[in-house]
Amino acid sequence: MDVTADWYWEGNVVEAIARFLTQDGWAIVGRADTHSKERGVDIQATRHGRTLLLEAKGYPSKNYRDPRRAAEVKPTNPTNQAQQWYSHALLKVMRLQTKHPEAVVALGLPDFPRYRALFEETRGGLARLGVALLTVRADGTVTTWGAQWSR
Repeated sequence: MDVTADWYWEGNVVEAIARFLTQDGWAIVGRADTHSKERGVDIQATRHGRTLLLEAKGYPSKNYRDPRRAAEVKPTNPTNQAQQWYSHALLKVMRLQTKHPEAVVALGLPDFPRYRALFEETRGGLARLGVALLTVRADGTVTTWGAQWSR
């Protein structure tokens, strides 16, 4: 089982958002290599002198990504693990915003009920921080929330 084939794998989320941003007039100037688990900003884009920094997360799979363990089922429920991934993404965007106060900072997530619920629980705080959210559906459609970055 190759979890990178799942539409909700982080690399596929990054690709869908990069396509969306390009169609929206953004130039992608940097993208982390998700296959190699490269650290750093997942997408860096520019448009009209503005910089957008995006932290993306996939949705946890029930199986391991490591081919040697692909047949094993993870002991952690994906819904519980998704909350951890969401919290890690929030910390990352807060750090990005502090380091790059002039940039627009955004989260990119696959559209799952758990992530939508977590977003609703944090929507007010994210709005005050100026953090946008981009969600990706299974068909690759991207929806923006709090998209003040599109000015």
